[in-house]
Amino acid sequence: MKFAHMADCHLGGWSDPILKETGLRCFENALELCSGEGVDFILISGDLFDSSRPAMEVLERAVEGMKKARDRGIRIYIIEGSHDFSPTGRTITRVLEKAGLFARVARGEKTEDGRLRLKFTVDQETGAKIAGIAGRPGSLERTTYQGLDRDAVSREGGFKIFMFHSGLEELKPEEFEKASFMPISLLPPGCAYYAGGHMHKPMIVDWEGYGKIAYPGPLFPENFRELETMESGGFYIVTEKNGGVDAEWRAIKIHEVTRISIDANDISSSEVEKELRRRLEDADVEGKILLIRIEGNLAAGSPSEIDFRKLASEEYARGAILVKKNTSKLAAKEYEEIEVLAENREDLEDRLIKEHAGAHKLLNLTKEQRFDLTKMLLRVLSQEKEIDETNADYERGLTQAILETTGLGKEWDELA
Repeated sequence: MKFAHMADCHLGGWSDPILKETGLRCFENALELCSGEGVDFILISGDLFDSSRPAMEVLERAVEGMKKARDRGIRIYIIEGSHDFSPTGRTITRVLEKAGLFARVARGEKTEDGRLRLKFTVDQETGAKIAGIAGRPGSLERTTYQGLDRDAVSREGGFKIFMFHSGLEELKPEEFEKASFMPISLLPPGCAYYAGGHMHKPMIVDWEGYGKIAYPGPLFPENFRELETMESGGFYIVTEKNGGVDAEWRAIKIHEVTRISIDANDISSSEVEKELRRRLEDADVEGKILLIRIEGNLAAGSPSEIDFRKLASEEYARGAILVKKNTSKLAAKEYEEIEVLAENREDLEDRLIKEHAGAHKLLNLTKEQRFDLTKMLLRVLSQEKEIDETNADYERGLTQAILETTGLGKEWDELA
């Protein structure tokens, strides 16, 4: 058999129209490549969308692409990730499953001793058996793994695939050094292929007792730093032969990227602009995405004195598709003693939660568990009331979501 393994598509995640369109085109191109390769089915290991309720134009494009694949006989199997998961169950993936576009395989049932037994979804054409556990914000899915009947997975016969959306401690890249991941030992053993998501870095390893563990990385970079370091994303084409598997990573690239990085320490804002202009003169920007990163403490002047608007206009005139800058770590001399807490809102939020995570003793959780729970509750409480939803229904749904998030009203019929 032959199948594709994708993850972290994050469709609709970029606010910039060009990057949002590029992400959608990457998804469409990946589906077309799957068709050309003659794959039997496609695995999407979480975060197909960047939200549980994506924008209509994003949803339309995604549905159109997946329908073409299904019409060609390619089956699609998915699990939710930390972005497209919804504790209230209000995720578009449920609707798309009902429409027959794909099957959600994160399913299980509670055993008499209170453990979770996974239900395998069988691909009828190949006989492959697929199971999975959905990802959740703040890595809260770890509690699900801790209650898993792992022996039942080992006893299941046939060619088995396990889909997951979690970071693994033993495979943690340097850039995720401070992240809290779970150990490989929590994965159910005995599967031929472990289709991972969540870690935005392609990697594949053979691990004793666990077959191949693979992360394809994002289908398209999700943020400025990933555009700098990766330029493009991709996925795996996996071939099964005599019970073993061979995986080949396929890059999906729409636009080339040109990068310029300047160290602004101990030079003035005018010197930074002069150096930037010099570097831009030698840069090939036509038909490319231009990324400009400037970091450091200026000796004189302020970041606002650098005329980025004019510089960008000039590069667009030279044919650049998009010009983006990152000056989050650029500061004037008078502010050099101020600590830069984070590059983005999510990092800042995480730091604030960690600083205050010990202030309450809710449910006798550890500090790390309180951090995860707080992240999840913030996600729940940020959900807005629908236009046609009554106050009573909204409050009832919110209450149920809080109960499920805290584990006080947990249902085991489905994992997602």
